[in-house]
Amino acid sequence: MFHTKKILVLITFAVLACFGWGAAELIAVEKKYIILIDPAHGGKDRGLKLNDDVSEKDVTLAVALQIKKELAQEPNLQIILTRETDKTLDREARQKMIKTLNPDMVLNLHVNGGFGKEASGYEIYYPSCGADDPASMRKTDKTKPQSQCQNNSLKMAKLISDNFNALFPRKARGLRMADLSVTEGVLVPAVAVEMGFATNAVDQKNLMSKKTQAEMGKALAVSIKAFSR
Repeated sequence: MFHTKKILVLITFAVLACFGWGAAELIAVEKKYIILIDPAHGGKDRGLKLNDDVSEKDVTLAVALQIKKELAQEPNLQIILTRETDKTLDREARQKMIKTLNPDMVLNLHVNGGFGKEASGYEIYYPSCGADDPASMRKTDKTKPQSQCQNNSLKMAKLISDNFNALFPRKARGLRMADLSVTEGVLVPAVAVEMGFATNAVDQKNLMSKKTQAEMGKALAVSIKAFSR
């Protein structure tokens, strides 16, 4: 069970200025789950190219903003984005934000590519949280930080898979354990979602669709709400 905890987040004005966070978002908060949404790439780092006008950075940001919009009125959630505009943000800056906030969950958004033009669908990754053998992790004390990290990551991954499967039937490419670069060196529950393939014509069309972007954001928001209950 995911226990409610009291979290006090105090950020100096220097850090706020560095990351561009809104002061209203990072006030002292009690009994809220902090969910950090990380739309990959941004600014000079375009990520995968979908067409001449749209890149991975645009899709991930659009979906992240939709998630925040959907969850804005949830009293037990504080949704924070690593970026809310098209700005360059390197991995070190993202990791620093994670370490500072110590969120209850990190949701990393990406667009997939490669494996030929026929490859399509969504993939969901969750970290090992320091466990080399997932079977042995299940046998360990579930109150230990590593076990809690992996259990919560897997819980969120399954919720997202269920909600994405309703949106994209028969497009699931499975849940996979893989350490995420953005959470390297930080013991924090996390999930990375590869929302579709830029190299597949059907996926590409969906990824660029404002309607589908909104639907993906809503599906992820529903998953976050279920996770925090």
